[in-house]
Amino acid sequence: MRICAFADTFAPLVGGAQTVLHNLATQLTVRGDQFSVLAPYVRGQDNRVDANYPVHRYLNPISKRFGVRQLLLPLGWRYLRQRFEILHCHSAYPCAYVAKTFQRACGIPFVVRPYGGDVLSESRVCRNPRLKARVQATLAAAEVVIAQGRFLRDVILNLGVPERRIQIVNNGVDLNSFSRGTPFPHLRPYLLGMGNLVKRKGFDILLQAYAQCPTSDVDLLIAGDGIERPGLEKLAAELGIRSRVRFIGHVEGQTKVDVYRSAMCLICPSRSEPFSNVILESLAAGLPVIASATGGNEEQIEHGAHGLLFPSENVAALADTMTRILNEPHLLSQLRAKVPAFIKRFDWPHVALQYREIYERVLGRGTSL
Repeated sequence: MRICAFADTFAPLVGGAQTVLHNLATQLTVRGDQFSVLAPYVRGQDNRVDANYPVHRYLNPISKRFGVRQLLLPLGWRYLRQRFEILHCHSAYPCAYVAKTFQRACGIPFVVRPYGGDVLSESRVCRNPRLKARVQATLAAAEVVIAQGRFLRDVILNLGVPERRIQIVNNGVDLNSFSRGTPFPHLRPYLLGMGNLVKRKGFDILLQAYAQCPTSDVDLLIAGDGIERPGLEKLAAELGIRSRVRFIGHVEGQTKVDVYRSAMCLICPSRSEPFSNVILESLAAGLPVIASATGGNEEQIEHGAHGLLFPSENVAALADTMTRILNEPHLLSQLRAKVPAFIKRFDWPHVALQYREIYERVLGRGTSL
């Protein structure tokens, strides 16, 4: 099968959307499909990708309001070279919006996987009435709209897409990559927070809750970078916990695995979260999770089984939950024991086949949608 993924963000940028696309492309290429990625050129960075599939670059338009259809040029050129059969858009806007015009011109069907930030009501796109109308018209024209989970399915339904056109495919994780590691070089036990340091991720909530935990024996490590880092470091100092909080920056590869596997527990304090790759990675490493009860977190964490949930943005509730983990080692052991049975269905080979089945049905090679 010849597939082109059309994305508005990709490596060398790092995040959940980029990780999903990379793993999907890797898995289907291993299966023998011709999978290519068409993604923006990232200025000032090394755009080479170590992968088993080709990556082609385009220059982003200056504005997301004006001139986005100029992306038809690189898309058309990619089609002339690959003659792909199906176009998989990894964003509702602008990629799928451009694909809608491309479909009218060339007859190539397209499916859309919104990543969350392009369809949520608080997103920059959907706060703009004109762009929101474009998103709604685009989703209505797609053969299939792929939701990461029930939370995003409901968001897409509210944008007017019929439920029969929506397919849920959860994010995946490479279980083998997280199955082994070496101790991370931190001398004391630690709780872990990981992700982009932006307001939506709620690391300020985590710091405030940690400051309320009555212990000085367990540190807090925060892995990731972002615009909020200076403010978070200042907040840790103001709370009097700076000596027990370590900001270790962005981690990847085996170092990331080691950070997960050496932690006591992952804490995901997000204010909103469509479907967290960080939670999947943590569980793949055998690590139980404390997460805010918001969005996709409630689909990924069964409270009292392999993790614990707390009310979103409730500092006191998070502090109480963290204190339980620290004071009840048997609880932590019970949660950890339940992780493997839950996470196995998210292994990437299984998830990639779900995507491929959608492509086959769109192309009329399988059962109808």
